[in-house]
Amino acid sequence: MSFTYTLGELQEIEERCRAIAGEVGIEPGEVVYHLARPEEVYFAAANGLPARYSSARWGAQFESEYGRYRAGRSRIYELIFNTAPVHAYLMEGNSLVAQTLVIAHCLGHSHVFESNRWLGAVDRQIMPRVVSAAERIADYMAQHGRERVEDLLDACHAVAVHQPQAQLVRRAPAREPQLRAPSDYDGLFPEELADERQRGEQRRRQLRERFPREPEQDLLAFIERHGRGLQDWERDVISIVRSEQSYFLPQLRTQLLNEGAAVLCHQEICQRLFLPGEQYWEYEQLNASVVAPREGQVNPYNLGVELLREVMRIAADPDEQERERWSWAGAVEPFEQVRVVLRDYDDEALLREFLTPGVCERGRLYAFKRARGDPRLIRVSSREAEKVREVLVRERSSFGIPAIEVLDGDYRRSGELLLAHNHDGVGLDEEYARGTLVEVAKLWGRPCTVATIDGGDASRPVWFTGFPDGRSERHQREPFDLR
Repeated sequence: MSFTYTLGELQEIEERCRAIAGEVGIEPGEVVYHLARPEEVYFAAANGLPARYSSARWGAQFESEYGRYRAGRSRIYELIFNTAPVHAYLMEGNSLVAQTLVIAHCLGHSHVFESNRWLGAVDRQIMPRVVSAAERIADYMAQHGRERVEDLLDACHAVAVHQPQAQLVRRAPAREPQLRAPSDYDGLFPEELADERQRGEQRRRQLRERFPREPEQDLLAFIERHGRGLQDWERDVISIVRSEQSYFLPQLRTQLLNEGAAVLCHQEICQRLFLPGEQYWEYEQLNASVVAPREGQVNPYNLGVELLREVMRIAADPDEQERERWSWAGAVEPFEQVRVVLRDYDDEALLREFLTPGVCERGRLYAFKRARGDPRLIRVSSREAEKVREVLVRERSSFGIPAIEVLDGDYRRSGELLLAHNHDGVGLDEEYARGTLVEVAKLWGRPCTVATIDGGDASRPVWFTGFPDGRSERHQREPFDLR
């Protein structure tokens, strides 16, 4: 089915949507809309950023998703990039109502891009660097061969996500152990005092000699700086992958907030557009498909907007307990409080504060028990909502990415790399760990070992080692004999 409308009509819709957004307190920045062919939209979505460097990984993603679209199993309605100005794609072949919803939706995203403090770490001027990086990588492929550069890119992609995720938080540096103050009784125990001083000096010497001095969370940055066998062009490729990945990480921290704001915006705008009957019915169908709870997984559009609607409810009609908890409950205009949340919160804070039993019920996040007399109704208690909250906060604080740190860049004084997994009682998947360590070893040029725990026995330590030649091993004891 094809739909006919002009660019003038789309521009008029954008102007009407922006005017309504201003009326409800949404303040989007400049948005540039691109009316693009389906293959262009899916290509940009697969690459993650427009005009990004060529990669077999992006090509495989494009073939998979575009194939699903051509088979009628999926359809992209929204594609937007957090740049200055914001760039959003409208796909040719979508109906005018669908384009209206997407335009209104993107205005909500733009408001979050402009105002959210957690997104302040995003380089919104990234596009000139993306274009320059794509040109350099194309040159490297011409000089050194596509296969060699692709292998390097694959190795970088395997560990690019291992960057500090709380980018606004800095850990205090480790301090050297200090000797205790002298005591009047020191002369009575000269041997004990000498031993204590010797141990303290040894600990200070070990700390001064440690490389890195502090555990390093940014694996690619450490390899880029200290990899011994890397050529300049290889360091440049590592830097490109790392810097582009850092663009995405803050946005992972605000996915629920961002999608919730976009849904809230398109709902409020489209309700006020007073669409004709058939168009309004189509809008309702599209909106329902966007926010419908998903079987077995969280729909970020659904959960995000439910959390923001809960903020609005508390602002407008709180109970006594909520009035005691929040000073603004019942005393502020709902959209004003939503703007505060959109400015100051990330997903973890949003879930901790506003994931109530009511949100769990409406989002069908967990069916703990059913209401008496009507098995169709689900009731979630406060205690059960806390359990749901614990799971979702854990997922949103780590994104499922293992917490890995570089402990020693010269392990056993042989140039090997020693990593530690901050496991929180859960071990690494062995296949994932061994495969990833091989890629790290290829970048480092020497074996790479990670210390973790046994997946089946959290009390038992285990070590995995990857080698540059593609081999990997598992060890039940600390591997001091791997040469």
